[in-house]
Amino acid sequence: MNDRTMIKVRCDKELLYIRTISWEKKSPHRFAILRSELQKLEQEPNKRVLTSDCGSFASLRLTKGPDGTQILEIRFTWLQEDGNDRVHGWKEDVRLPYEPFRAFAGAGEDMDGSEWRQLSIPELVTRRYEFRCRKNLQEVTGCRLLRHKFGKILEQHFQWRGTEKIVLYDDSQPYSFFFEEYTPYGRGICGAVILHGIEDIAKARYSVHT
Repeated sequence: MNDRTMIKVRCDKELLYIRTISWEKKSPHRFAILRSELQKLEQEPNKRVLTSDCGSFASLRLTKGPDGTQILEIRFTWLQEDGNDRVHGWKEDVRLPYEPFRAFAGAGEDMDGSEWRQLSIPELVTRRYEFRCRKNLQEVTGCRLLRHKFGKILEQHFQWRGTEKIVLYDDSQPYSFFFEEYTPYGRGICGAVILHGIEDIAKARYSVHT
């Protein structure tokens, strides 16, 4: 997600029109969302509401930030026709403070024609590791050098936004692990954390393969 994405929202009776602008690109069209969709979000927080407009799609979810404030997360799938019955597009995630967004949307027709602007809230990178392994993990944690090397690769490599947790399993290779990434949308990237050069523990190094 580009943390510097600008979101512009306009009201028109029962519709909210959203556009996004980042350093790299802007939305191909404005995306219309019914005000009533916000009621669905409030009734079932943390559940996703799916909607579409002009051939593109949006997934909306109400969640909470680290300080407890409500955050509106929107994942856009922007699609455009490029001729010959083909389409191309991209995904874009934005995060908005919900209370000011809701206040603007809730003002109803009094806000028709008005525009609300907000930079997307940066997403804090938080990772939760779940170890479903025993043998290799015990061997790694029992060696000070390997414990340091393993902790370093976990800290430096898995800086992925949108990751809820990383699940690790024993790999067939000594001191190595198979991993699965899980996001709010389900399972993501799979791969392995492999220790190379095990014949010399002091010079051995971990690398991630996906």
